[in-house]
Amino acid sequence: MIFENINQYQKAKKILISEEGNTHLASKLLKNDPVFYNMSEGQILLGLNSLKEGLGDDIANFVGSAFGGDIAKIKTVLTQMKEQELKFNQEEFEIHKDFYKTLEDQDALEKDVNNPDYQALSKKLAHHRNSLNTRMRELNKMHEEIFDALELKIKDLTGDNKRKRKYFNAQRASDVLETRNDRYEKIKSIVAKSKVRSNELEKFFGVSVDSAKKEVEESKEKAEKISKDLNSTAPVSSDSGRGSEEVFTEEPEKTLQEEFENIKNSPGGYISKKKALVDLKDEIEKKFAEIKDDEKKTRISRIYTDSENLIQELEREYKKVK
Repeated sequence: MIFENINQYQKAKKILISEEGNTHLASKLLKNDPVFYNMSEGQILLGLNSLKEGLGDDIANFVGSAFGGDIAKIKTVLTQMKEQELKFNQEEFEIHKDFYKTLEDQDALEKDVNNPDYQALSKKLAHHRNSLNTRMRELNKMHEEIFDALELKIKDLTGDNKRKRKYFNAQRASDVLETRNDRYEKIKSIVAKSKVRSNELEKFFGVSVDSAKKEVEESKEKAEKISKDLNSTAPVSSDSGRGSEEVFTEEPEKTLQEEFENIKNSPGGYISKKKALVDLKDEIEKKFAEIKDDEKKTRISRIYTDSENLIQELEREYKKVK
């Protein structure tokens, strides 16, 4: 990836999505932006092509449509989110089926050890199983990037409107319950034939029936709670929904996320929090320049965006008081 500066990466990603994946149009818009002063139009175009490949060609299809009023737009994005999750579930299901097919073929081959092609066939099956892991990683990456784009769209649509946000949260919670239940049923059907299948699936993909069932139960509780709160007149905290909901387990994003949460939840005022967030953004920029892995760049860029959004939110609250 050519974009080594996080500001370039963020700006390029935003413009690429808004221009529905049109890299040539996006490059013309970006070439006059001061953030890209050190890059030629050709370099920008090359970076956009690389970024588009990482985001996936289908992203623009999820965010490029023109809709009616805000509620209609929110409903459309909700539908896109639900459809994307169901699509993910089906593709994951196909990968799991393919995986078990290789295990069955391996079992059959083990009964024919005198086959002159035994070694070659066994190696071929092992290679195919490993390729399924790659397919699963690519599927997860695409799913994550599409949801990033859709969540940006929702942030734009809801803004600071608490009623819109509550409406979205209630509808989304209901959809999540449905899509997680769909995934649970698919996983359950895959491993139904034997306990060995369940163990193999968890060992190879880190997926289990129990964890999928737990996700369904948690989603059900959340959906019921949010549904009850939808028409509540109780004030919504200005921090509602602030920050990434993900829990990072790898470095440096784990530490950066912890720093962000500590700042957000600290008792400090506007001045001290803003200074801490600016320092955190500087730290993220340095890490971003050092990291070569595109997935890590994407994850820490979310923390950077959360920091920028929190600064803007603090400034709005500060101006109200002032």
